[in-house]
Amino acid sequence: MLYDDNPAYPHYDHLPYAKEPLKSIYVFQRLFTTLALVPWWVAYYTVVPRTLRPRASWSIRQIVNVNFTRRIFKVTEVAGVTWGTRDPTVAPNDITLKETKFEWVEPLKEQFRTGIVKEGAPFTRVGCYLWPPHVKSMAAKVMAKLHSPTTETPPNELDHIPMVGIFMHGGGYCHMSAHETSRTSRIPRGFMKQRILDEVYSVEYRLLQVAPFPAVVQDAAAVYQHVVEKYAAQQKKCKIFLIGDSSGGNLVLSLARWLRDEKHFPYPDGLVLLSPSCDTSHNLPETLSSYIPRPNQWSDYLVDNPEPRALLQRTFLGFKRQEGPSSPEEELRLMQIVHSEYVSPCSPIVLQRWGHTIQQDPEGKHSSDFWKYGLPNLPTYMKSARMPKNIDALNKAGGTWDDSVNPYRKTCQFPGLFSSFPKTIIVCGDAERLVREVRSLLGAMQKDGVDVTIHWAPDACHDALMLSEFWWDKKVLNGIWKEIDKWSQAFRQTVSADSSYSVVKSPEAQSIV
Repeated sequence: MLYDDNPAYPHYDHLPYAKEPLKSIYVFQRLFTTLALVPWWVAYYTVVPRTLRPRASWSIRQIVNVNFTRRIFKVTEVAGVTWGTRDPTVAPNDITLKETKFEWVEPLKEQFRTGIVKEGAPFTRVGCYLWPPHVKSMAAKVMAKLHSPTTETPPNELDHIPMVGIFMHGGGYCHMSAHETSRTSRIPRGFMKQRILDEVYSVEYRLLQVAPFPAVVQDAAAVYQHVVEKYAAQQKKCKIFLIGDSSGGNLVLSLARWLRDEKHFPYPDGLVLLSPSCDTSHNLPETLSSYIPRPNQWSDYLVDNPEPRALLQRTFLGFKRQEGPSSPEEELRLMQIVHSEYVSPCSPIVLQRWGHTIQQDPEGKHSSDFWKYGLPNLPTYMKSARMPKNIDALNKAGGTWDDSVNPYRKTCQFPGLFSSFPKTIIVCGDAERLVREVRSLLGAMQKDGVDVTIHWAPDACHDALMLSEFWWDKKVLNGIWKEIDKWSQAFRQTVSADSSYSVVKSPEAQSIV
């Protein structure tokens, strides 16, 4: 099957080709016409000078990959097609697992259900895939040592602090899964192959088709709780890294913020953000961010038209499709959620709220046009919800936040948007569409004192590590892994075998000890 065999979800039901047999007909014609274009792309880019390619360094294969993917994405907005998804309530068949082990994680405990995760979606158990599949428990190692007194455990094994990753896959919160066969699983596989981490928990969080925000944060928090308690029960230290690509990077930022704000668990040691999506508001039409165009139209497979994904994002935020305009109250609630620090930390409105530079619009031209021309011409129900006073936005240069009434900013115990965030590495292709909002993320983190490293992958499109070496430049992919490995070296420490164990519930804690 070329796409997931699912019925039309409620938020797709109105689409013209969402139901069979029209769905199959549309998908196959789109696939056929796209395949028919491949010979033309090959011939054209073989003849023209390299300077006329999307990027001069690109091979014909890279060009075909980006053009093909960008054109095929049309089937999502027209026919509601999803790829590579799974039912998160059903365990996979063990026969399909060769590199991982599946296990269920209990829901987040009652006493930890505070802050952003408190309301909005039911708490459920969460599936996760453990890389590698046969990780020996501490108890098993102790028993093996007791029954083999003549065999000494190597000092390095006794002293080694495990490096544990918790991986959140990308896919715009509507595609892909954590299963080892998913395209995004090339990332945890790479962490194991490169020996950067000792084990990785890949989270099968609920996609927007299943539950709205904050279900994704609830699920990620449950797995984090599981890892912390597992190592605490074993009286064993570990270092935890939150890893996410694309929308998974958005989830990593949200989980890290919840962990910092609520202080229930030791803070993660590091964040690995791979082409992170950090401005969800861009995907909703008639927002300030949607008026700011993204660059690299022809060198990335991501599209920049907000309307097709607007319905998806509304559903993600807990709003159901309805005929006719929304009520003013619902529209206002939508705008307040989409411009929150947990959902769009690098939207222009959130960045301004915390005194950061908007790299997406450094001269302020697009912002000025929105407030001057865009907002006054919107329908009344949309205009009211986007008024600066209603979403805590600045629409004049030189404004001040001293009297801000934004609930989160007033109650936040930290002086900066990213204050006390852990050591971070950001990877972004310099040919992808998210490059400016990633620059905003980098600048905001640096200003707030985060130890952040950036690697701009040369001429790389969005989420390059998700691509195989067949479709992308091996040197570029290896270069990314090399930079991540270099960054991770600082965490590879050893401790004496008789060190004591304690749990420090503080964002300032840089390891779980």
